[in-house]
Amino acid sequence: MKQNYTTSSRKGWISLAASTALLLVGNLAQAQEGSQGNTTIFGGAQMTFFSNHNFVTGGGGAQPGVILTERAAGNFGVLNFAGDNLTSTGASDAGYVDGYVRKYGAGQFVFPVGDNGSLGQFAASADGVMGAYFHADANTAVTSNLFTGTDYAALPTGGPFATSSMGTNVDVVSTVEYWDIDGANATPLTLTWDAGSAIGTLTNSQLNKLTIVGWNGTQWVAIPSKVDTTSVLGGSSDLTTGSITTTSPLAPDTYTAYTFASLTLPLPVTLTRFTVVTESRTVVLNWSTTEESNSDRFDIERSSNGKQWSLIASVSSQGDSKVLVNYSHTDTNPLTGRNFYRLKMVDLDGTFAYSTIRSAEIVAGIGLVPYPNPVVDKILIRDHQLVKQADLHNASGVKVLASQQPSSAGIDVTRLPQGIYVITLTMFDGTISTHKIIVTR
Repeated sequence: MKQNYTTSSRKGWISLAASTALLLVGNLAQAQEGSQGNTTIFGGAQMTFFSNHNFVTGGGGAQPGVILTERAAGNFGVLNFAGDNLTSTGASDAGYVDGYVRKYGAGQFVFPVGDNGSLGQFAASADGVMGAYFHADANTAVTSNLFTGTDYAALPTGGPFATSSMGTNVDVVSTVEYWDIDGANATPLTLTWDAGSAIGTLTNSQLNKLTIVGWNGTQWVAIPSKVDTTSVLGGSSDLTTGSITTTSPLAPDTYTAYTFASLTLPLPVTLTRFTVVTESRTVVLNWSTTEESNSDRFDIERSSNGKQWSLIASVSSQGDSKVLVNYSHTDTNPLTGRNFYRLKMVDLDGTFAYSTIRSAEIVAGIGLVPYPNPVVDKILIRDHQLVKQADLHNASGVKVLASQQPSSAGIDVTRLPQGIYVITLTMFDGTISTHKIIVTR
């Protein structure tokens, strides 16, 4: 039965009194499209849409923009969407339901919920699922009461939810936002994020570490979930925008609250040794594993400062192994100065984990000093592969040996008269070094 409602000219809201169920369809929706202000649903009241809703144009008895529902525990207002495969469009940080939304009917539904000027949508399929978004730190679980201009007490019941209390393999829990999602019927749950969710910071820019977590009454526990290749909101999921869905249906009532977290990923291999040592002007990396499972490769990354990393080589792994396996790689062209190295251990499904960081220092000039000195027949350069060309001048500055790239055989000086010479070495990295050489007989 259609109920009456009143408008508040002071606030510009359509106000629904407690214990009111307002079913808005057909002509009534048209009659209200021209009115201004926000729609508000007070504690104990409900409002139901039987068709799709557009937050930009309004309709169905609701104004464009934010639809506000009372959030007080045990006495909250609810906006219902009743019908199979209903949708909402135009939801944004300026138009959403600030409070609780319930869906009735079949098909996945994206709940257009938000809080404090931020949209935080989630999706579910089961009949009767209800939920609200809280753009607040779960450690305090406090959000604004737009009815009074003050703050609600901790919501939902059972809050706050300490993000330092974590279950197995949970590394960091988001302090940006959380959801209260309720319902007895099992359903896949999908949470969405935007730039404000700071997923890159949460996961250290490793999206494969992202998971959904639920508060079980004492701690946040990881719920098996997977980042959606294509977000439920459209477009590809990345660190800025996207969605993640539980891998199996669950009853939303299982957990008091839901949010994002970063996992501590198990290594695809058991790494027992990782060392780096300098040998002349090269750096030799050695590592060993005692167990590998679905391992694909080791990416070797190098950095000059331990912050910005570059891939310098990849080494194929055994894949599956339960015995000791030794690996080695030589960096033949390290940077002058301190070199930082790490192994990126990549699994067959693309997941990865990093080793600890090791470093080695290459001192300028080591391995580039010509020898022997004095020399009788050939000038040798230990790290000749780093030298692009060598020039030899006599004491008067006259070039006596044409430019050449030295080899392991050395530079022949048997035809030069004895005396003092200067050899100039130009490296591939552009650096130049000069050395005095004495040719004797």
